[in-house]
Amino acid sequence: MGILPGQIAKWLNEALVVSQAANDSSVNGLQVDALEPVTKLGFAVDACMDAFTEAKDQGCQMLLCHHGLYWKGDDQRAIGLMGNRISYLVKNGISLWACHLPLDMHPEYGNNAGLATTLQIKNRKPFGFYHDLAIGFYGEVEANPTCSELVQRLNKDIPECKPWVWSFGKKSCKNIGVVSGGGSYAIEEAARLGLDCLVTGEVFHQDYHTAKELGVNVIVAGHWATETVGILSVGKAAATFFGLESVFINKPTGL
Repeated sequence: MGILPGQIAKWLNEALVVSQAANDSSVNGLQVDALEPVTKLGFAVDACMDAFTEAKDQGCQMLLCHHGLYWKGDDQRAIGLMGNRISYLVKNGISLWACHLPLDMHPEYGNNAGLATTLQIKNRKPFGFYHDLAIGFYGEVEANPTCSELVQRLNKDIPECKPWVWSFGKKSCKNIGVVSGGGSYAIEEAARLGLDCLVTGEVFHQDYHTAKELGVNVIVAGHWATETVGILSVGKAAATFFGLESVFINKPTGL
């Protein structure tokens, strides 16, 4: 006997306090209920056909994602691309749950909590305000590592992580901020706080000069890679709680 998708979704929503992110652009929670009891969970960063077909091949009845199918303001009709995706999920008995900002910011299961642990950031404080929510953390690291040493820590722990660096600040880093995914909006906040380095997933072209003129080192570790952390963490916790098999659906984008 498996567990109903709604039960798993309820546990996840409560564990991540999904209700606190009312302004999130993502429609967080259970997005597709295929009504199939769950014995095996899959975890993926992105809700996409690559992940759906792999979930089917792996025998999953439910997929947990960071980037789901439904976003506020988008066309919600099940036609075209969206129709194909939803039809595939329902036909193959795969439910879909998604969680965006609450999974970035959670102090235990979140992307940024995990990244902060990997980077060995101590005395963590809220950072990276987005939609009036602190998504990331900043704090101190011991022994003043270089950016190259921080990159080594990321490479060791994060799947498919291939960081590159803008070395615009101090050679050694004491105070570090982290915002997973598209966190380059926090460069100016990092400068105001006197941080030596910002670790994020993705930057825009114009961010180069902002970081350079403000003297902030930036480690760009990949949008996809930096957001594997939370879905793996909360997914494994849910699988353990319900006594389910689980698998990580590894579909990197290279970005």
